[in-house]
Formats: sequence, structure tokens, C-alpha cells
Amino acid sequence: MNDIKLGKLHYIDAMRGIAILMVVIHHSAQQGTVKMPHGLSVFLSLGTRGVQLFFIASAFTLFRSHQSRIIFEKNPIINFFIRRVLRIAPIYYLGILYYIFQDHFGVPYWHDVQPYISKANIMSNVLFLHGFSPYWINSLVPGGWSIAVEMLFYTIFPFLVVRIKKCDDAFVFLNFSLIFKLFFQEFFTQFQLIPSNPIWREFLFYYLPCQLPIFALGIIMFFLIEDFKNIKLVNNKSILLFLILLVLQVGSKFDFLYLNHIVFGILFLIFGILLSKGKLSFISNSISRYIGKVSFSIYIFHFIVISWLTKFHLIDFCDNYLMNFSIRFSLILSVSVLISSMSYNLIEIPFQNLAKKIISKMDSK
Repeated sequence: MNDIKLGKLHYIDAMRGIAILMVVIHHSAQQGTVKMPHGLSVFLSLGTRGVQLFFIASAFTLFRSHQSRIIFEKNPIINFFIRRVLRIAPIYYLGILYYIFQDHFGVPYWHDVQPYISKANIMSNVLFLHGFSPYWINSLVPGGWSIAVEMLFYTIFPFLVVRIKKCDDAFVFLNFSLIFKLFFQEFFTQFQLIPSNPIWREFLFYYLPCQLPIFALGIIMFFLIEDFKNIKLVNNKSILLFLILLVLQVGSKFDFLYLNHIVFGILFLIFGILLSKGKLSFISNSISRYIGKVSFSIYIFHFIVISWLTKFHLIDFCDNYLMNFSIRFSLILSVSVLISSMSYNLIEIPFQNLAKKIISKMDSK
């Protein structure tokens, strides 16, 4: 438990920094008219897996902070939701407001399958319920699907911290989440609820059951970083079942379309453990840690930066595909970090401090 007693962990900021860099690389590569070689394009598209790295870091930090706070807080579960809502809502609501009025700036609404923003769509995002609709899960704020999944995970977190007390419990939860995912995946592949095939396929990747095993890997990472010897306490049957389910996962025809994000999750688990042991110190540097610190704002705002750079024709700069991409990515990242640094200090930090004050008042009563 020594790790739990420490303050903020720099390697988690570095993980978030790498995660957002992957996401921005992916979205930067999607822009422009200068074509890249197919192999490079496919490689850069793997940056979309940065979202899964975010999920792993999130599950890890939630379990770590709960273990340290449950000792001295009177209402740890209520406090948890206060912290989470005031951490996520302010920046996300700012994104909602921007996209409601984006048309007035001469930048069209981005989602081609939903040509306008409905009041119901807005309300579903405000209440973080858009994750239940194939049409709304990612149709107001770009990337909003991950916020929907994250908030839904928060709703089951109080149950998980009661049930998962050791590494073997985390493996049991991983196996359960894989079975849960595979069952609904195959069921909904056979029984499609909407007429649009592309939107339905996207939804079955975006929704919580498909991403739940990633959070389970983050919980396992918590126990292994706490004490790697915990792996010896995992029941052999749990490991065997996991290996069998992993084969089924890789063999699923539907999931194959998405480059097996759970396999990437396993790689990220190993990556996180190596970072925690100081084995990849060149990655955990001041730059990656700072980018990780403001990564949530970057995640919301880099889409807006891309839309404005596109409006002012600042996407293509030369005919050399590699130089063109490098300039575009550097510009998108630089502007996004600048804006996000301001939002972090003016919005994120004040609301985090507000959460602390509310919790302090509640605990003092």
C-alpha cells in the first residue's frame, strides 16, 4: 500500500499525455487533401486507441484515490460523485454550448447523419444519457461518446469498489466484462435495432459493454502496481478463462473491424506498469506530464481547433505528405494546449476547488 500513500503520480499524467497525443495524431491525420501512403495512414489511425489508454488511467486512479480516501472521509461515495461531476461537467457543458451555436460562426454542424441538433439530443448530453442512443452517443460534442462511457462507469463504480478487494476479484470482473461484451455484441449484431448499418456498428463499439473490459484492465493495473506479487494470488482458473475469452474476442468477426481494442488495452496495462517502475523515464517527462495534466480540455477543444483551422484553410501546407502532416499536427496541438492551459486554470481548477469546499463542509457537519 506504499504507493497509495504517495501524492500525485507523475506517470499517470504521462499516460494521459501519451493518450491525448495519440488522439490528436489520429484526428490530425484525418484532415487535409494530401494523401498519405496506406501503411502510414493505418498506423496513424491507431492513435484512436488513446481513448482506451484514458479509460485504463481513469479506472486506476479511481481505485487508488478511493482506497486512500475511504479511511478518513465520512461520505466517500457521495464525495466521489461530487468530484467526478465537477471534474467533467464544466468543460463538457462548455463544449455543448459551443456546438449549439457553432452554425452562427459559419462552421457547420459536424455530424452528417444528424443534420441538426435537437433539444432531446442536447438534454441527453447535459444529463450524460447520450450513451444509450445510437444517434446521440457521438453526435453533439465530437468525442462525446467517451464522456458518456466514463460517466456510466462512474454509476457502477460504488458497486465495484465493494466487490473488488483483491487482484483475483479484478480478474473475475475482467472475465465477466468480456462475457458480457461478447454476449451483447453477438446478440445486437444479429438483432439490429436501427436501419443504419454504419451508425449501429459505431454504437456497438462506443457503448459501455464494449469498453467495460478496458476499465477492468485499469483496475487490474491498480493491484499490480500496488504490489506486483498480487499476480500470484490470482486463481489459475481465472487466468485460463481469460485466455479462452481472449481467443474468442480476437476471433469475433465484428470486433475485428476495430483492431481489437481489448488487445491494445492489455498492451496499455503493460505500458502503465513499466511507467510506474521508471522503466520508460524518457516518456514520463515534463512535457508529456504537462500535456497529460490539461488533457481533458485538449480532448474537448482540439476538435474545435481543427474546425477553425479548416475554415481558414490552415490544414494543408505543402505537397510532401509527411511534412504537411507534421506542420498540421504541431499547429493543432500547440493551439489546443494554449487554449487548454487557460481552461485548466480558469475552469477546471476552480471547479475542483469548489468540489473540495463542498466535501469539506459536508464532512464537517
